[in-house]
Amino acid sequence: MSDNGPAPEQWPPVDLIAGLSLGTTAGPESELDENILSRHYLELPPRTEVLEITPSGASAWVQTVRIRTRQEDGTNRDYFKKSQSGRVGRRMMLGTFASEKAFHEYAPLNIPKPIAWGNYKSNDDMWFYLAEYHDMVDEVPDPQQFVSIIVNIHKESMGKSPTGKFGFDVPTHLANIRIDNDWEETWEKFFTKAMKRMLELEELSHGRADEEFEELKQKLLTLVIPRLLRPLESGGRRVIPCLVHSDLWPGNCMPDADTDVIMIFDSCAYWGHNESDLGSWRAPRYRMGKPFLREYQKRVGMSYPEEDWDDRNALYAIAKDEMKRMSEKYPNGFDDFKEMGSRT
Repeated sequence: MSDNGPAPEQWPPVDLIAGLSLGTTAGPESELDENILSRHYLELPPRTEVLEITPSGASAWVQTVRIRTRQEDGTNRDYFKKSQSGRVGRRMMLGTFASEKAFHEYAPLNIPKPIAWGNYKSNDDMWFYLAEYHDMVDEVPDPQQFVSIIVNIHKESMGKSPTGKFGFDVPTHLANIRIDNDWEETWEKFFTKAMKRMLELEELSHGRADEEFEELKQKLLTLVIPRLLRPLESGGRRVIPCLVHSDLWPGNCMPDADTDVIMIFDSCAYWGHNESDLGSWRAPRYRMGKPFLREYQKRVGMSYPEEDWDDRNALYAIAKDEMKRMSEKYPNGFDDFKEMGSRT
């Protein structure tokens, strides 16, 4: 399907601020809309029987269900569906389908196969995303096995951005937050714009002025980001965009319960700097940290300048305390950077 819906009229998207729940229904449907398992989408054989519809996972923003079916030949096949209504729901389902489809192209064994997105026949304002269902084990994946998958995606997709730029074809969402991923010529410009708008939403969600936060925000945008990202694209160097998941925490990366193969899902895709995919690994609450980062460095290396690697990783995992630390460390912005050969 193509995105023929209205373009976003404004920023910030007022329907997604201040922790607004999008009003999901209380429970799963007792029966499926006709469009969900239509042969138009799935090419199902006739007389496919829906055995059960049960909740699958928990989300404050969308309704998620598992659909168990029995095919005419007696085999069972399960599907995962999420849905939401309105303009926001349409944008979320389209973004999910486009994002997961892009990743499935580079890791078909590790991404639940996306099948369809669209609207209900019974309610044309209700939108859904449908994929193959995998029963998964909620545990932190093995670093070597997991990192090898991510490295392969980054390497295989590098240089294949459809425009050669940084961004993505359609808007995507991180939880309920719309990501501004319009195409940009440079990585610094793309990341600065995305960070600026995420910080604006952070301010709006608190509903009050915070002078320290505003000062840190300005230093981050005008000093820290240029200092850490501009060297990547200076002195004849360039960042070659690769496909970035942007939400690689254990809740989105789990072993399949039957095969033990690591499954990766809920991507919020864009074409960007490969190292930006590693920011979430830094958070102690995710129990990933140094073993995962060292494994990635061993397989891929570090972008120049290597001595900035840890601060770049902190930038990609930004939090208020890191904003304060790096604002103090780089008070002069890009002027603090010197090529390695020119240092005394």
